[in-house]
Amino acid sequence: MKVFLTGGTGDIGSAIKECFKKNGYDVIAPSRAELNLEESDSIERYFQNNSNEFNIFVHCAGYNNPMLIKDMEFSNIEKTAKINYLSFIQIMKYILPDMVKNKYGKVLAISSLYGSFARQGRLAYVTSKHALQGAVKTYACEYGKDNILFNSLSPGFVMTKMTRKNNSDEVIKKLTATIPLERMAETAEIAETVLYLCSDKNSYITGQNIIIDGGCTAEGGMHSL
Repeated sequence: MKVFLTGGTGDIGSAIKECFKKNGYDVIAPSRAELNLEESDSIERYFQNNSNEFNIFVHCAGYNNPMLIKDMEFSNIEKTAKINYLSFIQIMKYILPDMVKNKYGKVLAISSLYGSFARQGRLAYVTSKHALQGAVKTYACEYGKDNILFNSLSPGFVMTKMTRKNNSDEVIKKLTATIPLERMAETAEIAETVLYLCSDKNSYITGQNIIIDGGCTAEGGMHSL
């Protein structure tokens, strides 16, 4: 099985890559130098010069630069949309034909709780993740007949470099207090869920957004932030 993975150098992406490799999958995870998701021309060049034939596509690339709306430049919204959402659609243009031909495919987009909720200072990120989840559902509707399964996975709070970058120690402590399991997720826990959804063990889950958050949203934790 051949996997195409974006965002493979991030904390969650690295865990996903290692999990697939450990289970015998062939993983192609281009670096930003090879594939710049901000540039449409870069995506086009990449797939003109490399194979388009994959059984699995995991879109894990993400960008989040929090700021209040009154302080935000449109360029921040544009950059976030390109990386988090628009690049996913453009990549699908190149990967889908072979999946359709082979009548097989598993596509998973890494979303976020902010694909279902919102928070101050997260306009660009929230709108990009809402759009990503909408795209996944629409693809699932149109390509179910071709045996291609589309889902999104929404991690809650995961202890990554991005979490530390965007939140102070005080905020991290506050976030953790909203989680019934009383801890943030480990990246390996996210990766194992990705593996299941993209494996042949999953034959009927499609068009869904799977939340993996330690019970945070079940207890209304997002509303207390």
